[in-house]
Amino acid sequence: MLQFIGHRTVLLLPVVMILLSGTIPPSQTAGRFTHTVTAGESVSLICIDYYGYYSEALGKIVLADNPSIKNIDLIRVGQQLSMRKPVDTTVQDTVTAVAKTDTPAASVAPIVRKMSVSQGVVTCVEGTVHWRRAESAHRQPLKINTVVTPGNVIETGADGRVEIVINREAVVRLHENTKTTLEAFRDAAAGKGKTRLKCPVGGWWTRVKKFKDRISRFELELPTAVAGVHGTIYETSVTGDGASEVRVFTGEVAVRSAGGGAPPSPAGAGATGVPVEVGGPQEVPPPHEVSMEQWTEIVRSMQKISIDKKGIPSKPELFEKAENDWERWNEKRDLRIARLFGE
Repeated sequence: MLQFIGHRTVLLLPVVMILLSGTIPPSQTAGRFTHTVTAGESVSLICIDYYGYYSEALGKIVLADNPSIKNIDLIRVGQQLSMRKPVDTTVQDTVTAVAKTDTPAASVAPIVRKMSVSQGVVTCVEGTVHWRRAESAHRQPLKINTVVTPGNVIETGADGRVEIVINREAVVRLHENTKTTLEAFRDAAAGKGKTRLKCPVGGWWTRVKKFKDRISRFELELPTAVAGVHGTIYETSVTGDGASEVRVFTGEVAVRSAGGGAPPSPAGAGATGVPVEVGGPQEVPPPHEVSMEQWTEIVRSMQKISIDKKGIPSKPELFEKAENDWERWNEKRDLRIARLFGE
């Protein structure tokens, strides 16, 4: 549109053209949605929430779709991320295909949602944290958005804390001055096995997703005991001499001696937790002495148990919340994890 002002001719662009000049072409916004970053989130945590897992290739896609992100390990609260809408399908891994091509179709391709991936992902790191592979003596700084695997050893310094999401069904956080070996991850796709962490010294906060059955999918191997859990929030600590303590905030933990075998099934339940018919009276063998090496204690909400360096447990007893910085930090982060677990 032309407008004459005095002796000059001025070209005025329509407002609608000015607005459109700053928008993203429709071909690039189709199949997208916007995520606003909240406190405590990382790119890996956001991806696990929407897509079920995280990978380096997936991180590259988020970077490519969001030029405002200069460092994938640094995102700001309130920042808006353009995310691709996930699809539920069994076709080949779209993420891998997108990462290896620069075709126009790849720029808007959806990402396949995979909810049964066995992996550990570092979703938060604070302070000094190092890690190494089992076959290597070389330690290196552990960064956020790192995918970890069984055999990896993780150590936090005097100011270090780290959060690891495992199989999208368990979260474990390491306190300061803590050492942990990732022993095994449960086969999520086949629904077999258990996730196991060896915990020689330090402190841990664990939250495990609730399932319909009561089968333990997660275990912490302490120096003289094993803590098997399901649908539970609990804290564990081990001192330098091997003595340990388990505090349960929600749910229950079956704590047993390290060589005591599997914990008993719930009363009146079969191996799968389903009630079974109980047979008639049978002859019971005479009492026999049980060594101190074989014991199991069920620790319930707001109870704690201590195991000394010789492996002798106390009886479960009530405790009061400490309300310290460690507990407050975990409870705050658990609010986001509850959304991830749909709880």
